[in-house]
Amino acid sequence: MTALLAAVFAFGALAGCTSTQTGGTPTTGAQTTTGSPTSDGSDGGLSIAKYLSAPCSILKQDQVATLGTTLAATPGTGPLGPNCLWKGKDVIKNSTYTISLTEGQDFDSMVSNVKNNPVFTDKKIDGVRVISTDRADGELACLTSVQASKTDAVTVSVSASAEERATKKPCPEGERVAQLIITNLKG
Repeated sequence: MTALLAAVFAFGALAGCTSTQTGGTPTTGAQTTTGSPTSDGSDGGLSIAKYLSAPCSILKQDQVATLGTTLAATPGTGPLGPNCLWKGKDVIKNSTYTISLTEGQDFDSMVSNVKNNPVFTDKKIDGVRVISTDRADGELACLTSVQASKTDAVTVSVSASAEERATKKPCPEGERVAQLIITNLKG
């Protein structure tokens, strides 16, 4: 849990864009993916407004089922804004997910605060800019942020359980959940 909180606080300052990846999987270790910037001055054009008061509704029930065995969703508020926690039922066997909604923060500024992390990717999923990052090696936890607009984002935090680490890598898993969220935001 301490690693998850540290990751959330580190990601809270997310902003900026120099490293990018246009496809593939997130890098791990001390690597950063570089290439053409994915930030072209435009934003995702997606609205998070209807989810701010009900953050747990950002995923549909069938999508929540793909997270694995979790306790009932718990809404709350954290450093990134309103959030929903799906805590693994058994901390050894089941991963934990937190989805946070951030309103009114410049996405590029958020990215610049984490672009030098050991794990960092900046790419597009379904035409929407997505950042994945971790202050360590991405093996235990990863934060994936979807740029909904220039000032709004949805961040998926994945904390992998001991038994799922081999099959559910945190950054690819965060990007999978981010893709579900993008689908829902697009309607």
